[in-house]
Amino acid sequence: MADDTGTVARVLQLLCCFGERDSFGVSELAQRLDLPRSTTHRLLNLCRAQAFVESDGRGQYRPGLAFYRLAGRLAVQMPLRRIAMPLLTEFTQQFGEVSLLAVVDRAALKMFFAAKAEPSAPMRYVIETNTLGPLSWGATGRAILAYLSEAEIAEVIRRGEVAPGDGRPLDAKELRASLLEIRAKGYALTQRQQTTEGTGIAVPFFDAAGEVAGDVCVTIPAFRFRHRRKPILVRALAGMAAKISEALGAARSVAVAH
Repeated sequence: MADDTGTVARVLQLLCCFGERDSFGVSELAQRLDLPRSTTHRLLNLCRAQAFVESDGRGQYRPGLAFYRLAGRLAVQMPLRRIAMPLLTEFTQQFGEVSLLAVVDRAALKMFFAAKAEPSAPMRYVIETNTLGPLSWGATGRAILAYLSEAEIAEVIRRGEVAPGDGRPLDAKELRASLLEIRAKGYALTQRQQTTEGTGIAVPFFDAAGEVAGDVCVTIPAFRFRHRRKPILVRALAGMAAKISEALGAARSVAVAH
């Protein structure tokens, strides 16, 4: 029984890896899971038998059809996504910019984009959904981090994750000043942090327990961002965040200052 329980846990950990990246070799996956290569290969075979993993025949493994089918079904059924998608779509239609729903993974102290609405004109850069990212960089990460506990903030700072956009090191003093400003204003605005080409504005929303659950964000190519548009964008984002908080049963939302 103990072995079966251990196998189940390891299979779940393996599948979580494929939720973050498209492909792995056996050795790389074994190192990531801290397991022997033979054990990792056995787990992959278990997943292959159920079509959750498939091999490309050249030593690389990737998610299988069963994985995508389950992920797609759950994504559609995700309550936050159902609540947010109509709001994101309306926002994007009104402003012509990409809008995003970011959700916090509190156990991992990470965030991911659960949904997005895009205008017809293509972006210069790609925003991936369902991929864990840092809380220390970008408007979406910092709008969440500002409302976490001091212990959680300290842990994120301790990790010292570099900027996704250009690899710059984390400046703890700058980050803490940024979080203070976010709490004072009720929203986050960052430039060229998640990508070297984007400006992001994000407003957090809360769950029934009053805890921050994520945020809504607009991302704008830096060459097109104009500060005079900021107040109207912030108001629209705050309206979305308040509606999501209300739908989740929250008794609080942030008051934004422009």
